Amino acid sequence: MTRMTLIIALTLVAGLAHAGEPRTLCVYDPSGANGDIFNLIKDYRTAAVAWGVDFELKPYTDEKTAADDFKAGQCDATLITGVRARAFHRFTATIEAMGALADYKQLKGVIKKLSSKPASKLMKKGDYEIGGIFPGGAVYLFVRDKNIKTVSDLAGKKMATLSFDKAAKVMVEKSGASMVAADIGTFSGMFNNGSVDACYAPAYAYKALELYKGIGKTGGVLKYPLAQLTLQLVLKTNRFTPEFGVESRAYAANQFDMALKLNTAAEKLIPAGEWINIDKAARDKYDAMFIDVRVRLRDEEKVYDKSMLTVLRRVRCQADGARAECAEKRE
Repeated sequence: MTRMTLIIALTLVAGLAHAGEPRTLCVYDPSGANGDIFNLIKDYRTAAVAWGVDFELKPYTDEKTAADDFKAGQCDATLITGVRARAFHRFTATIEAMGALADYKQLKGVIKKLSSKPASKLMKKGDYEIGGIFPGGAVYLFVRDKNIKTVSDLAGKKMATLSFDKAAKVMVEKSGASMVAADIGTFSGMFNNGSVDACYAPAYAYKALELYKGIGKTGGVLKYPLAQLTLQLVLKTNRFTPEFGVESRAYAANQFDMALKLNTAAEKLIPAGEWINIDKAARDKYDAMFIDVRVRLRDEEKVYDKSMLTVLRRVRCQADGARAECAEKRE
């Protein structure tokens, strides 16, 4: 073999190693291939090459289809919300439990802990593994009447509720509101045309789904997070090495602040006058209701993971040890 032939051969081998193993990643983004989420995952794809995987990215505007295609084996991995990821990994999906995390600082701390190498065994469940968790934005209550502030104010009010989300159904029932079944494609229209009095969504929906039309001059957005939405990267365990999962989770955790900017930017688009501040008494009542909801979803509905709820309670109590639940330890 001549020196030139050897150089060419080594170059080809290096090129194949750099390209990595081909895999398919199905990405849910309401805006498709032009959306911020899909662009975020383009950067992830570039990083993954160094871990030995070359992803083909497939955009989905319908999350159910993305999850179904992944389950059917048409994708090696998928990026979906924690609500949908619950079917594959209940432990990490419980991060989105109602009222479980008060702010982004708490969420960041949880994701950082789960991305550590010692936590790797917790990230695998059967045929699936969580390869990373990104912040998807705090979920807020959008109302057509600013007088709807407290739990008692919700009694009898019509609320658009995602029909596939059992947790949301329990929350609406517990609040005394009347559930109106909806999906991602219909809830905003219901709110905007006045068919319902309230709906819940991350801040991005204010502009993207034109929820400002439903708010009008009389409504607003409660400045109290009902939950923390997450975007979870679910992997088929047998399609990736254990080392890949470790690298992938560490990357996602390190991108937390960058991903969070997408959410905080959306929150800034909501005019100051449309945010509805609630007092401590109202917050305490919401907190109490959410504890009841979480316990029911843990014990009766088997939706939430017990060990994760305990982790989340400890996070809340580290931030505020005066909370009544810190002594009660129901979770």
